[in-house]
Amino acid sequence: MKHTEAKFAYLNAEKCPFFIQKLNIQMLPTVIMFNDGVAVDRICGFDDLGGVDDFPEIILTRRLIFGGVLAPLNDKEEGRMKVTKKKVI
Repeated sequence: MKHTEAKFAYLNAEKCPFFIQKLNIQMLPTVIMFNDGVAVDRICGFDDLGGVDDFPEIILTRRLIFGGVLAPLNDKEEGRMKVTKKKVI
């Protein structure tokens, strides 16, 4: 899915110790979500993404939506599922 409302930046922790200290990053990877220059949420490590480093993209998308920095494009991204009842014969 394409979300043009978001921008991502990568910082090399070894080359940017000032930013690491200023943003209080204690675990890698860390995703800090900003709205209008203010940090509103963060993801530290892989725990919020299923505990693995090869998580599906939809998991990160839903987490960023929950953090308030992305708007859902469809029901799947929002976490809504269609439930249908099967007829029992």
